[in-house]
Amino acid sequence: MGVVQTTIVPPRSAHDYIERARLEALAEKIGGYRAVTVIAPAGFGKTTAMLRWAELLSERGRSVLWIAARAGIDSLESFLGALSQACAAAGLSLNSSDPSTWLFELAQRSGAAPILLVDDGQLLPAEVHKFIEQLIFSSRDGLITLIATRGENDIHLARLRSLGYLLEINMQDLCFSSEEARDLLRQEIGPEPTASQIQRMISETQGWAAGLILASQTWHKDSLRKEKPERAASRLRHEYASYFHEEVIEGLPQELRDFLVDTSVLEELTPSACAAVIGQNEARKYLDEAFERGLFLIEIDREQGEYRHYKLFREMVRGRLVKLAPARAAELNRRASRYYSDIGDYHRALEHAEQSADQEFLASQMEALAEQMIYAGLLQRLDELASQLPWQVVEDKPHVLLAMSWRRSRRLAFSSAERLIEAAEKTIEDRIETGELDDYAARQLNFHVRHRKVMLDAARDNMVAVEEECGPLLADLGDDHPYLSCTLLAQLLSARRELYHFHDMLRLEGELRKALAQPGSAFASIALKSSVAPTLVAQGKTEMAKQFLHEAQEIARQRENEVPGLGALPALPMAEILYECDELEEAAQLVDRYMPSIRQWGFVDQVASGYLVRARLAAADGDFASALSGLEEAHLVAIECGLDRLRAMVVSEQVRTLIKIGHLEQAEELLHSCDLVNEGEPVPTLNPTRLNEWLAIAWLRIEMHRFRLVRSRKVAKRWLEFVRRRGAVRSALHFELLLAEIAVLAGNRSEARRSVRSAVELAEPGGWLRPFLDEGDAIGSLIIEAYGSGPILDNPVDKFAARLVKSLKGNPQMEDEEDENYGPSGGLSLREIEILKQVSGGLRNREIGGRLGLTEGTVKWYMQQIYDKLGVRRRPQAVLRARQLGILS
Repeated sequence: MGVVQTTIVPPRSAHDYIERARLEALAEKIGGYRAVTVIAPAGFGKTTAMLRWAELLSERGRSVLWIAARAGIDSLESFLGALSQACAAAGLSLNSSDPSTWLFELAQRSGAAPILLVDDGQLLPAEVHKFIEQLIFSSRDGLITLIATRGENDIHLARLRSLGYLLEINMQDLCFSSEEARDLLRQEIGPEPTASQIQRMISETQGWAAGLILASQTWHKDSLRKEKPERAASRLRHEYASYFHEEVIEGLPQELRDFLVDTSVLEELTPSACAAVIGQNEARKYLDEAFERGLFLIEIDREQGEYRHYKLFREMVRGRLVKLAPARAAELNRRASRYYSDIGDYHRALEHAEQSADQEFLASQMEALAEQMIYAGLLQRLDELASQLPWQVVEDKPHVLLAMSWRRSRRLAFSSAERLIEAAEKTIEDRIETGELDDYAARQLNFHVRHRKVMLDAARDNMVAVEEECGPLLADLGDDHPYLSCTLLAQLLSARRELYHFHDMLRLEGELRKALAQPGSAFASIALKSSVAPTLVAQGKTEMAKQFLHEAQEIARQRENEVPGLGALPALPMAEILYECDELEEAAQLVDRYMPSIRQWGFVDQVASGYLVRARLAAADGDFASALSGLEEAHLVAIECGLDRLRAMVVSEQVRTLIKIGHLEQAEELLHSCDLVNEGEPVPTLNPTRLNEWLAIAWLRIEMHRFRLVRSRKVAKRWLEFVRRRGAVRSALHFELLLAEIAVLAGNRSEARRSVRSAVELAEPGGWLRPFLDEGDAIGSLIIEAYGSGPILDNPVDKFAARLVKSLKGNPQMEDEEDENYGPSGGLSLREIEILKQVSGGLRNREIGGRLGLTEGTVKWYMQQIYDKLGVRRRPQAVLRARQLGILS
């Protein structure tokens, strides 16, 4: 029987060729190898690629032999007949009709080696594979053999691979790039589809050539039916399903077909996962066989037997499984869920539990995995799933209820969190009564209930309750619950900061380091280090705080794909530190990136840091409207969530900003309308908190600018004594600067300079520059006066002061003040002269402030400067003295 002509004649391509750089480059390489394998599943364009290579190689004068196994090659005899005719068609004469001598003849040929292309090699019988192997090794450089198959073939090529004589082309080499796929679709469809629709088709097909052609055809069908492409995309396409069924599934042994169907529920195929799902130990054998057959498996680690299904193939098989055998699909997903929970892959365990569509099973899995998932940072995912279930399914699951309550606390939904804790307590009591829980299990659950109550108190900013409950609970937990211990320590340290209880912080820092060293604390350490940092800053330990935050940022960066927004926990406290150190650009980047996601975490410190830094950055740029707008937003959040400490911080910052832009009356009205303010002087009481401090600072600013200096000095002194005694370094800096301003307004510059020097000593270890820069002219002038002349001593404080002076002199307003000198005591600045001109015109301080954009208190401060420099004590005397000196005309 003769050879069918189509066996040795390359087929005609049904589509115009899209020029592809990778294929063109491969044509250049083929001639340098003895053997080339092209291995890819059906429809990846193996034949099209070979046609292009044959064309290019023929153009370069190479003899090309083509054999199509699909066209009737069913034995060694038929293959040899096809090879003989292919040689004749290519003009290669073989002197003998005996195939055994052809190998010798090919090896002896001179000139460019002919190229034998064998298509659909997976259809060749074993005897042909053996002959091709002999042909490759015997002909050596006399022939280049290229064989395309869907899967592995029986030709042994390991030796050629080791010698560098084998070129292996696989699915990745044949996949269309996005640009190539776009060109192909435009060629097949035309300009009608939008860019997003084209991109969807490319994404679906993952560079699969046949898939792209099918996508173009279904587009035409949908267009004729006037069906929306989005609707068509939402269901399994019959065209894809038919292709896979005919080209891949049909004809497979039943066991292998069942294996492919059952494992379609898995995203990654490993021998152990597949064995768990199919309930058989032969999974590795089936995996390797499926890959060797080219059944749309993508290799991950072949040595370990790890693969994954091609996306569209998996969707087709799984889609039909769910549609035609939903009970079977549910059981397979339950098996997968149990397997992944056993190996600690909790995210996948819950994914499969959800895909089982069995609500009771999903709830049971969540109950079993709740604590492990929380420790792995998957609380948000757990809460999302639980929230979608009917209440009657979760109401008897205490671990699920407690997880949901913690998530609600983080989201500042306090009433909901409280109800969930109460429901969990009732369920626990019921189970104890019925004997479902023994004493040990009940005790463990009680730890979690107590923990969630502390977390709720912390979210509500009830730091007194947090401090009272944390200590006993930490003692009861011991070393058995590192995650819970870490989170409790974080809240305890925050509570100690807010209550100024720094007396045993060294012991707590030791507990902190011990907790961080325990296994299972890695994720919890992000929140712990992020919460500890502000406490360290409050004590002046800025470098240690930065170290903790950098470590937390690194851990968060590794987990942020799994837990979006996680980086906000360390980023926003870091932004506040960076702002304080005058690294404004870096602080702004962190706030812009992480501020939108912080509400989902509900940490008051982070929320406060974010709003505060954003407002101060705007004010530093002179955009006071944006600063006030952002603070108003923070005020609304604080009222909505009942966060009094946040409210106090916001009100204090609003008062500061309003006074800076000359709105003293509005600032005073804002403070006194706040229901957090008590009657009388806000001196530190027996147990003050930072809330009281923020309000006291706001009160002091108003009193100073109302020129009630004796009263404001007394309150500031009381606070300074208190915070110094408690070791609150950062707070002491605030009050030293306020006392310096009060002293200036009172005309006591020597006392003001002493306060400024004390403030500089407090700020130096932390590198805090912005507290001085943000206070304005009064503090700036004192710093320059105290440190602006004379030698810089070789000590940290003087070096820091020199940096501060340099920053202040870089301020245009401060430079103006040094432009000209007048008078006997060092000279009047341009601003002082400007104010003096207004005084000579008979204007009052409030009127001058209104014209120059200054507060009344600031004008009074400038008048004190003028009196000191001119040696006078009254306004008329100052005007007269200035005229005598020629300052005023």
